[in-house]
Amino acid sequence: MLSKELLDQVQALNDDDKLALFRTLLRDPALAQYAHDPTGLRYNYELAQQLLEELERVQAATGPEIE
Repeated sequence: MLSKELLDQVQALNDDDKLALFRTLLRDPALAQYAHDPTGLRYNYELAQQLLEELERVQAATGPEIE
């Protein structure tokens, strides 16, 4: 059970810090069974690598234009 002090501290975080805490907790191996992974990328490293390469390609193609 969470202590009231810890719960108060978490609830006092701004949205960015809550998201960072959430992501950190999802990376904890003890919580892996609760982590929702709709894309299946967590365990499919080949697909994750392909997606990363595609994202990098799109970012390079849509980079800032020099006028």
